[in-house]
Amino acid sequence: MRHIRSAAVLASAGMLVSIVLSALPEKPIPLPFGAGHHQDRHTGAAIVTDEAETVFRRVQEAGLPVENAILRTHRDEDPDGLLGAPDGHRSKLTFEDRRIDGATVAVPDPGSVHLGGAIEVFPGADAARTRVERLHASASRSLAHTEHAYLNGRVLLRMSPYLAESAADAYAAALDATGIARPATEADNRTV
Repeated sequence: MRHIRSAAVLASAGMLVSIVLSALPEKPIPLPFGAGHHQDRHTGAAIVTDEAETVFRRVQEAGLPVENAILRTHRDEDPDGLLGAPDGHRSKLTFEDRRIDGATVAVPDPGSVHLGGAIEVFPGADAARTRVERLHASASRSLAHTEHAYLNGRVLLRMSPYLAESAADAYAAALDATGIARPATEADNRTV
């Protein structure tokens, strides 16, 4: 009798396992953020990725004087609040250039573009171009702090206004990015 009861329990367990397995989705379950992606907690729909970190590796491989890189993973960590927003960037990394003296920078906050630069990756090239247009419109109100901007498809490289154009161009060359014309400035505040 005990053998029959054991067989019945095993048969029930086998049926339970087959029911659970049949209820699982056929499509693979998305990888967790540690694998490169996660849902932005503020939008619930936009994907935030680590693509900017991959782009940054090219800057490092070029031997440029970078330090203190920060990969932004949530919109509340992005000073511009655009990470994961519709038509906003889906990946952002900020970094410092060792040649810039933080004491001379108007906005010396950690992660500020003024201390070095930022890499923003957008869903498409049109969204990246729109971001450049908005940055230039904003800069026209404060010409003394106009950033250097470079595009390569959907990747926007923003460089500190405290860098000389030739220094900023070296970053663009590492990414095969094209320079975007800057609004004319009244004073040249670039130091390195």
